[in-house]
Amino acid sequence: MTNAPHCHSTDCGPERLAPCDDAHDAYRQLAAWTTEGSPYKLVSGGFSAEARRHYRAYTTAWLNWCDLGDRLDPYACARTNIGVWLSDEHGSAALATRAVMASAVTSFYRHLFGLGITDGVDTELTRARLAGAPVPADPKRTGLRGDGPRWLMHAADRLTGRDALRDRALIYLLLNSYFGHEKLRPGTILALDLEDRVNEGFRTSWKVRPKNAEDTALITITVNRDAARALDVYVGRTVAGTFEPAPLTGRVISPAHGTYLSRGALLTGSSNRARGARLARSDTVNRIVRAVVASHEELAPYADVLSADFIAASPPAGKYPRDGEEATGSEAGAS
Repeated sequence: MTNAPHCHSTDCGPERLAPCDDAHDAYRQLAAWTTEGSPYKLVSGGFSAEARRHYRAYTTAWLNWCDLGDRLDPYACARTNIGVWLSDEHGSAALATRAVMASAVTSFYRHLFGLGITDGVDTELTRARLAGAPVPADPKRTGLRGDGPRWLMHAADRLTGRDALRDRALIYLLLNSYFGHEKLRPGTILALDLEDRVNEGFRTSWKVRPKNAEDTALITITVNRDAARALDVYVGRTVAGTFEPAPLTGRVISPAHGTYLSRGALLTGSSNRARGARLARSDTVNRIVRAVVASHEELAPYADVLSADFIAASPPAGKYPRDGEEATGSEAGAS
């Protein structure tokens, strides 16, 4: 850093002046990264004009704080400094807003590494996450943390549209390990058939054939109560555990979906629902998950990592692999 402070405007309009000649190199790299027409993209894909404006504003605010606060060199600071900045300057902001701020700054550091500007820059700066964020800081770790499972269930509960009941049931099945049962990955969920359900008092389980196993090689998996209830609503089961027949024909058909509910695929596709066609592939499940995640203001900033497999690996409620990852969403620091 130079001796004179270089606090720059966070106004991201086209009239914004370029950094002065003696400003820290980080300001110039940020301007080149976010300028209109820049060839650079985010690691997750494109870089819209709106995203560029927000990322430029948030990262400029971070660099200003480094410059005017403790005179930190943004190329030689620690990951914990990002948490201090968020806590000191933006502690009253919504968690979703602070999550985007942290994402902007860490994305900027990933951009620097992509350019080869790594002298003195700690790789941990690319992995800063909010304490209480729904995903762990370590990219090698998977599973929702903190309030993440609750937010995801909330997003699923408020779904609307023709596939809302199916998609809600799917989300609760993916959270099976969070409720303390077996992890249910998309491939396993897609293989579930209606006739393989087993009711054992207060316990609901399913017989399923493991991947690449013989047809007769069935295993039994336990389904959490919330998922079982969501499935009952989706397929039209009564409280007594039987299907409700159509009053005129006596056939067991879902009035909402027109499906034959006593056998065949548990989760069916939208276009061929009347024939009970199974959801096609695991990437179909991921499209559903992305839509649900994007509908929730707290989860949307993490949409690039919240795949179906990631969610399926969520640890049981209250049990986290490492100290410090169980912080609640009200905390402002970065971990």
